[in-house]
Amino acid sequence: MKLLFFTHETTWSGAPIQLFHLVTWLKQSGHQVAVAVPKPTTAESGPLSDEFGRVGVEIYPLLDLSTPPELAEMQKLCARFDVVVANTLVMSAAVRAAHAEGVPVLWYIHESLIAEHLIAHIPEIRPALELTDLLVMPTQRTAALYARWTARPIEVVAYGIPPAVAASSLTTADSNRCRFLLLGTYEPRKGQDVFLEAIGKLEPALRARATFGMAGRVLDRDFHENLARQARSIPEVELLGALSHDEALVVTAASDVLVCASRDETMPVAILEAMSLGKAIVTATVGGVTEWLRDGVNALLVPPEDRAALAVALGRCLTDAELVASLGENGRRTFEKDFSLEQLGRRFTALFERVRRTTQT
Repeated sequence: MKLLFFTHETTWSGAPIQLFHLVTWLKQSGHQVAVAVPKPTTAESGPLSDEFGRVGVEIYPLLDLSTPPELAEMQKLCARFDVVVANTLVMSAAVRAAHAEGVPVLWYIHESLIAEHLIAHIPEIRPALELTDLLVMPTQRTAALYARWTARPIEVVAYGIPPAVAASSLTTADSNRCRFLLLGTYEPRKGQDVFLEAIGKLEPALRARATFGMAGRVLDRDFHENLARQARSIPEVELLGALSHDEALVVTAASDVLVCASRDETMPVAILEAMSLGKAIVTATVGGVTEWLRDGVNALLVPPEDRAALAVALGRCLTDAELVASLGENGRRTFEKDFSLEQLGRRFTALFERVRRTTQT
């Protein structure tokens, strides 16, 4: 089958990483796969463009979201394929282009609460929902959100990635300390401020038994600067910059607990990678987290923006090494059961065949 994917971003972040794994699996399974990516001169262009080429996927660098989409060029490209996939909510132009050419189109949507903001500010999105043959979303919670806006069919397909493999491990000056890590772009949505305030609520003697790292690209400079200023008073906290994917895996492998303090997520890939590495998870109950994670079983769950509850969870990890080990072991089992790349690839293959049959009848 000839498959064309449109992605507005090729940085090492959640939705592009998920797409890369899916496209790689499809390519290795014998499909003819191509990806339309941002032009090299645009801010959304990143290292995944080279990675797509490395695995033999054909690349079309024609996207630039800073200017109106070149629909004629996109339509011409869509006409050469059996099925088109638009990745993320901002790729409504790809849906319109495929629909105009009569090519079956799936819209792979990852955005949850931020969708309301995007739909309100990008008028092309709402009508494009009615043009897609199938909407695909990674969680039931996300699907329920979009069911308010469209009657088009929606399929829920859980994320799937290969087990994370860190090239090497890091050593720390004090291996007896419990090492916490939060990965994510520096912006209010990711909740680094919530994490920092929770750390500040810990007793100093307890806090001294840990290190707390954060790493990611800076998307909101004012937010990052304010965070850095507050972190100076807590010596156990370290703010790192942007990491490559391999570097992020190394840092994750060297940690004991991955923390997600986000205000809005769907199902963070960082959580899945940490689970595959057998790391304990402490996370806010955002997005589809509660569809797979159970408090005290394979993660510690806290309400979003609840600094006190997050501090309690951090403290439990610092005082109960057996709990941390149990959470990591159970999390790994959950990953192997629910988030395999094989499951993801087979589900999408079946959906491609389904929309082709539907549009041909």
